[in-house]
Amino acid sequence: MAFIAAMAMAVALAAPYTFIEGQLPKGAQPDGNSILIEGPNEMLVIDTGRHPEHTDKIIAVAKARNKPITAIINTHWHLDHSTGNARIRAAYPGAKLYASTAVEGALKGFLAHGIDQVKAMVDDPAVPESRKVDMRLYLDAINDPADLIPDQPVKGPMSIRLGERELRLHLARYAATEGDVWVEDPAGKTVFAGDLVVVPLPFFDTACAEGWRQALAEIDRLDFQTLVPGHGLPMDHAAFSSYRHAFDDFTVCAEGNEPMASCIATWMKEGASFVAMHPDPKYTEVALNYYIDQVLRVPAKRAALCGK
Repeated sequence: MAFIAAMAMAVALAAPYTFIEGQLPKGAQPDGNSILIEGPNEMLVIDTGRHPEHTDKIIAVAKARNKPITAIINTHWHLDHSTGNARIRAAYPGAKLYASTAVEGALKGFLAHGIDQVKAMVDDPAVPESRKVDMRLYLDAINDPADLIPDQPVKGPMSIRLGERELRLHLARYAATEGDVWVEDPAGKTVFAGDLVVVPLPFFDTACAEGWRQALAEIDRLDFQTLVPGHGLPMDHAAFSSYRHAFDDFTVCAEGNEPMASCIATWMKEGASFVAMHPDPKYTEVALNYYIDQVLRVPAKRAALCGK
């Protein structure tokens, strides 16, 4: 019943949007959600996925509409949202890339960590070929990062026009990453949040909870009807507000002195409709336990992720 209730929260998107849901293939890393927005003569895509199978769906929509992709927006630098940039630009070389400059630091830091280990695993015949697919995608992306670095950097509020439609780009500093771009379409009363909203739980590997709370509060103040998360199905404003309050209560607890079990129970209860969107609730519990223990209650790590 909980899963049915969670699915009932999902909101369908209509023209000019095409929603391509990110999948989690068995034994592989995920793809983030992608959105195509159609203009009179061209198309814009928000996030491009990781795997060629995902990105090829984006290209197929553009070709079916007979409209070129002229702009890519990356909500953040995580490779499940940006690896497909190169494939999109190979098909549409004129596509401009709008993204935060935080990717430049990530290429020297987070994304560079473990590269030697990954190379060794790719060369190891004992490692299954199915696991090596994602490793090669990772190596290709960071060894030739030109399609990850924006030629149209988002350093603050800015707009893109798609025919008569104005898309407003916002920058959240030190939130899910050091720089998260989220997109507001006032005409469609829709927000594209990237990984500022993730189902079934928020991921804190590169996150500053304090800045993230501020970003969610800013979004909640807007007049919108639909929000598209980085992972999970589109939701209405009321569902997003529920997510925000669950996030606030969980992170305040996790950064404090309450027992870890109490904080985990807070998300499992207040975010129950989102937890139900994953077939195994233990997955959420285990992940939350890890993030509290390894990130949210590690003062030095928290400070670094918040730029302090």
